[in-house]
Amino acid sequence: MKNLPVYLLGMILCLYVLIMYTEPMFFIVFLGMVLILLWEFFTALYLRHCVTLLADMPDKLVHNGDIIPVTVHIHNKGFLPISHLWIKVNYKNKMGGTVQKQWICTYADARTKACVTIRLSSDCCGVLWIEVERFRVSGYLRVFGFSKKCGQTLDILVFPRLFSMNFEISAKIRDFIGDSDTFSKEKSGDDPSEVFDIRPFRQGDRMQRIHWKLTARTDDMMVKEFSRPIGYPVVVFFNFSLIQSDDKEHDKKVNHSAGLLDRMTKVIETGLSVSLALARARCWHYIAWCKKDMTLERHAIESEEDVYAYMGRLMYVHSHVPVHNAEAFYTRVWGAESFCTFLSVNTDLTMEKDGEIYEERGLDRDTLSGKNFIL
Repeated sequence: MKNLPVYLLGMILCLYVLIMYTEPMFFIVFLGMVLILLWEFFTALYLRHCVTLLADMPDKLVHNGDIIPVTVHIHNKGFLPISHLWIKVNYKNKMGGTVQKQWICTYADARTKACVTIRLSSDCCGVLWIEVERFRVSGYLRVFGFSKKCGQTLDILVFPRLFSMNFEISAKIRDFIGDSDTFSKEKSGDDPSEVFDIRPFRQGDRMQRIHWKLTARTDDMMVKEFSRPIGYPVVVFFNFSLIQSDDKEHDKKVNHSAGLLDRMTKVIETGLSVSLALARARCWHYIAWCKKDMTLERHAIESEEDVYAYMGRLMYVHSHVPVHNAEAFYTRVWGAESFCTFLSVNTDLTMEKDGEIYEERGLDRDTLSGKNFIL
């Protein structure tokens, strides 16, 4: 409707000349302008009624920083082509931040289906919420334009970019015995619920472990070796606490800006990269984090596939009130006997090991991937 004031001004001038000079030609011009105005009004109204939109998300895996092509399918059911069609798209990362808005201008031929691709991007991982809020159709002279709400929404998972890390696992962690229903296939232990191996008797073996039936059958003294439960000695905790310091104004700016999204993305990238490195080192562990209601969510990681399987769960996290002692918070729920090493990746861009600073160089991926960590 941006041309409506100019068009009305032209009609007023034409009417003024008609009244002042009583020129018949201006009457015809004025009448023609009125008819064109009515035609433009009803044409724009008709075109709005004929259009339907349907948005479609990409079927490929999307990482932060990638271009995300969102296709909007346009169906013009009318017998008139549309020359001016504006589509309003809103998008936001559900972990936080502000709503971004974008207008797309396109066209559609009569009685056809067309599509337009909107290219979005997200520098942070998480769930990208996309809404095709409404579209606006104008007549051919752009004198009148009418909007129609769509309200269609899409949720696109934007995954982090993991990087390689090197971990040297200590004997303390390798020899950790936990409460588990899974047993080691390499080492024997003292759990009588499952037999690890049966071997000939050796000096020093206890009589309680002699396999009497097999001994009677073979005429050789045979001994049972019990199994060793495999525990989860390491906890990788994703600490999404809001930043809290003495400068409350600074904290407010940090916690309500895109900077917090960047920090949370680094926490997720680093934490999952640590988990992936531990899985490759055959170190079973837990990953855990606080949900928005301050309840703990925990998952056991035994292989690389587990890391990727639970990665999607982390895309729905939110920041929460500060947790000053993540290890104590975790221990209150699961107990201190369930692990021997606690790693916390924090939104202040540090990594702690058992309550002490383990890495404080801003969780830089280039620095972390080139360093050898010892657990």
